[in-house]
Amino acid sequence: MSNTEDQMDQHLQSAIFGTPVLNPDEQHRNLGTFHERIDLGITFTQALIRDYSTELTSEMQLHSDYQLLLHGLLDEDILNRYIKLASQLNVKFAIRNDLMYQHTPTSLAVALVANQAITPDSIDIDERFPASPLNTDTTIPKGLLVDRIHQHLEHNRQEFRIKHHLI
Repeated sequence: MSNTEDQMDQHLQSAIFGTPVLNPDEQHRNLGTFHERIDLGITFTQALIRDYSTELTSEMQLHSDYQLLLHGLLDEDILNRYIKLASQLNVKFAIRNDLMYQHTPTSLAVALVANQAITPDSIDIDERFPASPLNTDTTIPKGLLVDRIHQHLEHNRQEFRIKHHLI
């Protein structure tokens, strides 16, 4: 093929399949960004169990040029809490609603990201900001708690599909 034919073929491929994306699986796991740009991440399970406003506040105050990415399938009260926090601190935020972004108990629900690679030692908010030990004497077995979280996430997925006429 000549150079002109290669360019035409590339143009047609882009028109048919969209612009090629670098590391699409990684971006789908990380709310549309690269792992090395993430400063802090909160999974769906973590977001449902604990409020990380204090931890995010301290990190956003240090890095006001970062952006807060929020998964659109987060519970509305959690989503609103972090939107309000970002607004108060004048930190840009974006809500990612596309179905391509993973929605599992261990996938990212909230991410504080930089515009370039920063590669911190850990993005896990619990590792970076360990919580003080709580009373672990609970009447709810751990397996049941995990099952409830899974049911909650599935309920949110179903509501999203209905809301956006995907069923």
